[in-house]
Amino acid sequence: MKTLRFWLLTLGFDLWWTLAVWGQESVELLLVIGALVMLFFTPSRRRKWVIIACLLGIAMDSLWCASGLFAFTDISGVPLWMMALWLSFSAWWLWFCSHISLSWAWMIPLGAVSGPLAYYIGMRLDAMQLVASPLWVFSLLALGWACYLPLISLPVLGRQRE
Repeated sequence: MKTLRFWLLTLGFDLWWTLAVWGQESVELLLVIGALVMLFFTPSRRRKWVIIACLLGIAMDSLWCASGLFAFTDISGVPLWMMALWLSFSAWWLWFCSHISLSWAWMIPLGAVSGPLAYYIGMRLDAMQLVASPLWVFSLLALGWACYLPLISLPVLGRQRE
């Protein structure tokens, strides 16, 4: 039963991500409420790390927007729907990490591939547009995510599964 719950929650986050990227501003209130509910159901000992991971993700996107790498649709900076998605991702990722055993050797390439892939899909769904050359954007995204994913995973790396 634990395995079924794991896969349902993982699939649920993928559907949540898709809703956020497709719906953007039209589902913003739902995304904010949903993200806050996810934070509420996060174990109290982990909430501070979820908020830190969220803020680091928003800072990373803000830096890339300010640097002229990409822009979100119809807004300068990071839109509220994306901030809600960062909070949701942070809560889900730290929960996910507590149920799997990934070493640093896996975290770095996983971040380098999965982060840019998510932005590529988001770009294809018109949630963002590249401002700089694709090679430059996706190379920097890969580097950023190769650092970000292991960094936010520190609180749960090496701990026993919940």
